[in-house]
Amino acid sequence: MHPTPVRLPDQPPVSIRLPLDFTAFCQLRHAPYRRHALLRLGESPAADRAVEHALGALATDWRRILSSRHPARRAWQNLTASIEHQALHQTSAPPTAARTLYTLLPARQADAMLLHLQHVPPHHAADLTGLDTALHAYYLRTAQHTLDARLAPSP
Repeated sequence: MHPTPVRLPDQPPVSIRLPLDFTAFCQLRHAPYRRHALLRLGESPAADRAVEHALGALATDWRRILSSRHPARRAWQNLTASIEHQALHQTSAPPTAARTLYTLLPARQADAMLLHLQHVPPHHAADLTGLDTALHAYYLRTAQHTLDARLAPSP
């Protein structure tokens, strides 16, 4: 862990040290979080802001989150909330298939389906979202069933 010097005008630099477990958590999740955010938002700057905000919010309360029952679930909730916030402030974002997916499905089902479409293995997708593998599989099955029903041709 390397301190990041911050210099305020006429002040000595301040060193900020992030816990190693937090740094490792962020390093493991940054790339898949960014891919997910980019698919949902369609723009790199918005995706970067969403991930930065989500992980930054974790840093402020890391020890409590880490000692909770589901730290990865809390992180994923931060990410999805941050993505939704960024989406509200986009004025000219291109339409994406992922946005359509989130209009057709409840959020957890859409998350499971979007991760599946990215070829993320189920156990890894469950770990990213903080769900157990069986619950993730349930959301994926219900998403497939819901999409089949909604997209089926009318008689």
